Amino acid sequence: MLGSDTHDLTIPSGVYRLDARLHVPASGVRGSLVVAHPHPMHGGHMNHPVVVTTAERGAHLGLLALRFDFRGVQASEGDTTDMDGHLEDWRRAAVEVAERAGTGPRLGAGFSYGSRTLATVLYPERDRRPHLDGLLLLAPATRVPTTRRDFGNLLLGRPLSEAARDERVLRHLGALELPTQVLVGENDVVAPVDELAAALPAHAKLTVLPGLNHFFSRHTGAGALATDVFVPAVDAALAALPGPNV
Repeated sequence: MLGSDTHDLTIPSGVYRLDARLHVPASGVRGSLVVAHPHPMHGGHMNHPVVVTTAERGAHLGLLALRFDFRGVQASEGDTTDMDGHLEDWRRAAVEVAERAGTGPRLGAGFSYGSRTLATVLYPERDRRPHLDGLLLLAPATRVPTTRRDFGNLLLGRPLSEAARDERVLRHLGALELPTQVLVGENDVVAPVDELAAALPAHAKLTVLPGLNHFFSRHTGAGALATDVFVPAVDAALAALPGPNV
């Protein structure tokens, strides 16, 4: 099994500097992977277990994997609420890791908000789309809780009562042009399986992980990551995307 070393670094994005971690494969670089975290206004950051595990599995497959904090999150400079700025952060992170890798496929991955913003930055009508060759979307949220009641519903695994479908995000998901793998928990209430299945383009592969929620856990709320299901699913999804695998 391949291991990896992890290094801290900073990435320039506009006038700001972003905090990041780089996972370096032990046996040579075969491509690159950039991984984005869940919603910064809901406590999301690059040290979330889903993000860390995805980066580690990318390095296991020989990908130089970078996870980063959007502007305003933890040690990253800037404003947490600058959603347009987060798209620029995506572009800069993708360029940074691809230049460091210097070879092979360029893959992008995101969890929840990280997936939403990835679909947005790649929308065909947008300028300055980052060069990527394949995507791994982890629970791309199509509904976002904004009330105390719906946050409670999310943590209890109940359907959201007040959060409407985000038609803009559904449109962005439907317009994806790259090879795309999507993983979602069977019991995800903010990325309902039926909504994703209806929105995604025909070439995107949707894999439903039985018994798991939005956090890829079997437990109520965030709970512990179900690594026995999540890790092999991530490995299979990354291996199915363009590029050499091990």
